[in-house]
Amino acid sequence: KKRVVMLIGSDFDKIEFSFLGLDLLEPNAFIGDTLILITAITLGYKTKKINKHLPFFINWNIFFWLFGIGMFLGGIGHLMFNYFGFSGKYFPWLMGILAIYFVEKAMISLMSIKYQSYFSKAILIKLIISLFLEILVFVFIDMSLDHSIGLRIPAINSTIGFIFALGVLGYKFSKSINPHFIWLCYSVLLMLPSGLFIALKINIHQWFDKNDFGHLILILSMLFFYKSIKSYGLKIKV
Repeated sequence: KKRVVMLIGSDFDKIEFSFLGLDLLEPNAFIGDTLILITAITLGYKTKKINKHLPFFINWNIFFWLFGIGMFLGGIGHLMFNYFGFSGKYFPWLMGILAIYFVEKAMISLMSIKYQSYFSKAILIKLIISLFLEILVFVFIDMSLDHSIGLRIPAINSTIGFIFALGVLGYKFSKSINPHFIWLCYSVLLMLPSGLFIALKINIHQWFDKNDFGHLILILSMLFFYKSIKSYGLKIKV
């Protein structure tokens, strides 16, 4: 049988293995999600050490913890899919939607009071609508036909949130507050290839598929986030 190294337009068969009598799947996804957890918690801890009082740092810290734990639970959902099915992905997807809200809150906290009130209401409404729509998907859609349906609401929510909070506000604040906020814009650009890999189903290897590529991009993006956070922290201490 010819060994396939790369697939485009279709996915590799899920890697199966047994451990402690359990029939498990996708160890590569679990490893990637665990690395995201470790990175996120480390950056959350470092962010808290910079400042424990300002909303900007508090909300970024909450984001790192929510995002890291959500991704790790998602990894467990991949690993234990034979036992939990799609229900093992529900809570991580909801946590992902919630995590984006705290990125938006963090960035909005640097706006003038006038605009903070308006945008705080807007992101709260977006959060409620996204969570509601995702729950409707869980209740009414059969994801066994197409599991990507469950990812669509979180993906759209993340895209809107990141483009607004990191792209638009990151660029604005790089001009008006701290030039290192430009790294938030770079993080958005960095995430674009990940979206293409998923949309086009570009899988480099069975042990490094489109999702694993996305995990690597997310880790690098979080480092970009922290570079901006740390630089702003140093500025306000001066």
